[in-house]
Amino acid sequence: MRTVWVSIATALLLTGVATASTASNPLQHGVSQGVTLKVYAPGLGVFDLTHADARVRRLLSQPQISPACVKARLVNGEWRADDLGTMTAYAGRIQVDFAAMSVPPPNAGNPPFRAPYDGCEIGGLYGHRWNDAFGTRTAVEIWLTVRGRHFFNDRAAARDLAYFVRSGRVQKIRLSDNPRPGLARFVNRYPGRIVEIPSSTTRVSRHVIGFWIGKRVIVFTTTSSTGRRLFVVAKRASLRLPSKNLGDLALVF
Repeated sequence: MRTVWVSIATALLLTGVATASTASNPLQHGVSQGVTLKVYAPGLGVFDLTHADARVRRLLSQPQISPACVKARLVNGEWRADDLGTMTAYAGRIQVDFAAMSVPPPNAGNPPFRAPYDGCEIGGLYGHRWNDAFGTRTAVEIWLTVRGRHFFNDRAAARDLAYFVRSGRVQKIRLSDNPRPGLARFVNRYPGRIVEIPSSTTRVSRHVIGFWIGKRVIVFTTTSSTGRRLFVVAKRASLRLPSKNLGDLALVF
């Protein structure tokens, strides 16, 4: 994953000198939760938040927010993503020239981050815990291609799984000699949300996290709305994760 974040001052400066212009027709256009996005060549994103819904305004009511765009692809069955974003204050109209911001220094080897993009988003600077009120989606997600829609949907499911596996309580369970009592408490507290599965390859329903306890490993799994099965294999009595297929969707440890 190539992730780049720059200051809003740099973003505004580069937007001012770039060749991107809103005078031409947009290359891409999308709407989500009342937020409209237009992307102009070579990579100017214009977010219109004047009609953003109440939940978006609430999530983004903080000193800084983070608009970004992403290019995603499947490689050997796992998502790989390059994304670029910046920090700025909330406003009714936010304009960011992603292509200008991403021009690399000489010999850096990274091409400019030009449109088209698979999706763009705006996030807040709040942290995430498993099953919290913020959910697993960024405050605003606007998919611009079918691939982008699948990426955002798979990412939401992957984050749910990753937040669970890396949570403090589950890490303690993973380190324990006998993980069953701790996981059984999750099953009892969250009936239908956390379930034990009969085999390491069993598929679970959407919004469900399944676990299988083997002699040497614990397998955690969930299913995206796209039908993609996501999994993390944890070595028992350690924090090692010898196998997983989350790719760039979510960080798990």
